[in-house]
Amino acid sequence: MANEALRLYAGRKTGRGQPLSWRLRNLLSTFLVLAVSLALSFALVFISSMGSGVDEVLQLLGSGTLYSTSEIPAQLLPEDARIDVVQSTSAVLYSGSATALATVKGVDDDYFFPRRAEALDLVTVENSTTLQPVVLSETMAHELGVSCGDRIAMMISDSALARVRPVFLFVQGTYNTGYGEFDSALVFTSRQVTGSRDGWEILISGDSQGLVSCLTAAGYQVTDYRQMYSQIYQNMVLSVSLLQVIVVLIAFLAGFFSLSVAAEYIERDRRDIAMLLIIGVQRRAMASVYVRITMKRVAIACLAGMALGLAASYLFIPLLSSLDAWEHPALQSYVTNFSVRIPYASLAFSFAALLASSYVSLLVSMKRSLSSFRLALFS
Repeated sequence: MANEALRLYAGRKTGRGQPLSWRLRNLLSTFLVLAVSLALSFALVFISSMGSGVDEVLQLLGSGTLYSTSEIPAQLLPEDARIDVVQSTSAVLYSGSATALATVKGVDDDYFFPRRAEALDLVTVENSTTLQPVVLSETMAHELGVSCGDRIAMMISDSALARVRPVFLFVQGTYNTGYGEFDSALVFTSRQVTGSRDGWEILISGDSQGLVSCLTAAGYQVTDYRQMYSQIYQNMVLSVSLLQVIVVLIAFLAGFFSLSVAAEYIERDRRDIAMLLIIGVQRRAMASVYVRITMKRVAIACLAGMALGLAASYLFIPLLSSLDAWEHPALQSYVTNFSVRIPYASLAFSFAALLASSYVSLLVSMKRSLSSFRLALFS
């Protein structure tokens, strides 16, 4: 009889047969857990996505994963390695209404392969002239007052001739990463224009340190640009580490909210609990009922919060690409144009941490509360 009464009681307290107003009133306290889960999932997705975006831009817009001053045989590199011959120099750009200092990178026609074009948000037009092309950032194009299809002049430093020479160029494309330190100064043109010493950019996936050691031992001068941007990577690692701590803190915070939910239910149902205890229901069984009720609400709130956090990521993260990082100095060390990356492992870990913290906290609290409940009722 006690077990049957307990089963019916649990169903009733979870909302079975209750009016909608009763259910909504009892869900208000779980919105706190939902809000915590939403904020946590959005933060996880945001940091993971931006970290991947920074890594992508540093390699594709910078100088590759590795940079060599001499050609390296393909057999010494991974099979998926991509090699681009580039040249670099400096120049002053003129548009007729404005000027801009720029670092000029001379590249071949296939430099903007699909992955790079997508990461840089490249927009191009057909070059119907005999002029050499130039690709500017949207930031620099706005500064010079030009757009795709226009023409600009460039005073370029020619190391071979040891002088500055003028060049007239066709603006064939624009790119945008939102990374102000690059977008404000880097332009791309043909290697026929730059006329500087060749260098080799190498794009690889995975760890680069072992490859650098092998190439250095073989006598090649290789620069690991991934390590040169170590400060950015340290900041990213620090952010991830701090986020791990925040996950734990939020898990305990959610556990506190769960306790609040359970305490609210117990206070509301004091007379009902007393009746069940009188008819023979064990305190442990009574505690398990409220643990199940509370954990069910916490789990649903966490899942709903994470779903809303993911939806918010897909809604708000793309809006960052509309920000001009050069007008917001705080954004210049980070990309604002990146794809949403979902860190499934981190989300699963945070969900498990939230539930585990809530469950342990509830067991301890419920055992203490119900062990003295009978005495409290009749004192």
